[in-house]
Amino acid sequence: MIKDFSRLQTTQYDLVVVGGGIHGATLAYEAARAGYKVALLEKGDFSGSTSANSLKIVHGGIRYLQHGDFKRMRESIVSRRRMMVLAPHLVKPLSCLMPTYGHGIKGRETMRLAFAIYDLIAFDRNQGLAAENHLPCGSSISREEVKWVVPGIVEKGLSGGAVWYDAIALDTERLVLEYLKEAVRYGAHVANYAEVAEVEMAGGWVAAVMVRDLQTDREMRVGCRAVVNAAGPWLENLTGRGGGSGVQLWATALNIVVKKRLFEKYAVGLEGYTDFTDKDALIKRGKRLFFFVPWQDRYTMIGTTYTQYHGAADNFSLTLQEVEKVLEDINKIYQHGRLNVEDVTFFHAGLLPIKEADASKADSVQLDKSSMIIEHGLLDGRNGLFSIKGVKYTTAPVIAEKMVKILAMDRWLGQRAAGIYQALPPRNLDFGPAITQLGGQYEAMRAYLVTRYGTSWRDVFAFFVQRPLNEGESFWLLEDPPLLVAEVLYFIYEEMAATLADIVFRRTNLAAAECPTREVLARIAGFMGGELDWSAEEQKRQIEKVEQVFAILIH
Repeated sequence: MIKDFSRLQTTQYDLVVVGGGIHGATLAYEAARAGYKVALLEKGDFSGSTSANSLKIVHGGIRYLQHGDFKRMRESIVSRRRMMVLAPHLVKPLSCLMPTYGHGIKGRETMRLAFAIYDLIAFDRNQGLAAENHLPCGSSISREEVKWVVPGIVEKGLSGGAVWYDAIALDTERLVLEYLKEAVRYGAHVANYAEVAEVEMAGGWVAAVMVRDLQTDREMRVGCRAVVNAAGPWLENLTGRGGGSGVQLWATALNIVVKKRLFEKYAVGLEGYTDFTDKDALIKRGKRLFFFVPWQDRYTMIGTTYTQYHGAADNFSLTLQEVEKVLEDINKIYQHGRLNVEDVTFFHAGLLPIKEADASKADSVQLDKSSMIIEHGLLDGRNGLFSIKGVKYTTAPVIAEKMVKILAMDRWLGQRAAGIYQALPPRNLDFGPAITQLGGQYEAMRAYLVTRYGTSWRDVFAFFVQRPLNEGESFWLLEDPPLLVAEVLYFIYEEMAATLADIVFRRTNLAAAECPTREVLARIAGFMGGELDWSAEEQKRQIEKVEQVFAILIH
């Protein structure tokens, strides 16, 4: 995955995708696989915004039962399965639990019936999955077991617990990269830090995009027949207000990370304490659900809260007061947790499109329920220009497939012969000497790489082979947390990592739960500085930019 601006300028593309989040990445993959010449351009780093901000749950759509929306359920089930097939090392089964009360809508009997219906709809959920990643059918557990799993739970009316299985993305950012790398293997060209400033039209049709390389401030023209704007909250910057369909409202979606493992074994769903009416639901529960998701070894992710956001996407930021408000809400929902602001080590926040919100009510944000594809040729005569207003991380693969079908029907593009998968060319490297040098440590290193990179582990190991250790050197740049020298080289030269933040936030999980220590950041910045010719002052600046993300949590 090499950035090549000269190829971008000299190639006539069928499609330019604007935005390198999950919707842009899945579209680049599907379009390249369908045989289109594709370029994907991202103004920041890949998965650097909303796609990185979630509870990491890859939902199968069971929540849509209350809406009677079986179409959305199938989209979620199919998309979840595709993600688990594409990256089985990154998307794993997640056991979920919701306590049941009484014998009505929140009772065990109702939930048992709901799971039976869901399991029928999700009949093919395990198709193509490795046995260890299979998702079991829903079940229930006893009242006593719920009390053991959720200490201090409200016991009045408690009848047991409903258990179902979704999936968790161990690294949402690397999952985006997996899609991008697969797109490249089908011939796509991708580039980060490349801002699309303008779409050039000719005779009512898309002709090109004007691009600025933000690392060199160089401008260029990239010829293309179609553009799909998948820029998330920056949607309107390129296509106008509301993507041409009216004023778009946005909400801050916020999850917090606490350094407490509140629950073992399950991600637990607990009801909020404020009234909430989902206007699209046929069966209304009356409260919004909060999920408590075990994360890594010592943490819990909790969310999601939604508040209307006013302002430009570039000015989006979070305050300590917003975090404290969420913490206050969570302590009312689960008092036994006894959380305080010192327990909060990180937060995940992003902007999502909403239909409406009432500032006079505590919990009134109504999210857009489904992602939308906007065809600007029908709206305002800009033929070949499309926008994807993405709502759910999980359903991005299905939305991408729909977008490709629209492109195939477009008289300007039409269908193409299926793309040809191009495996990475052999490096002609002899791994033998490196394996001998590692000795008994080789198997442990291999197991570590397979866990992180799946079948691509050899591509990372190749950098160790190309850079043999000198006497006294270690192949570990860090031992706790673990990080190989070969990994950092791989991030820089194969995954376009250009900043320290790119590595600690979006190439590794080093900053997924809390700020790495200054010593850890300095170690990585020092090594990167040697590869990218950073001065000591630049290394310090890179460290400070990472720490600034956590600034509101510094007590």
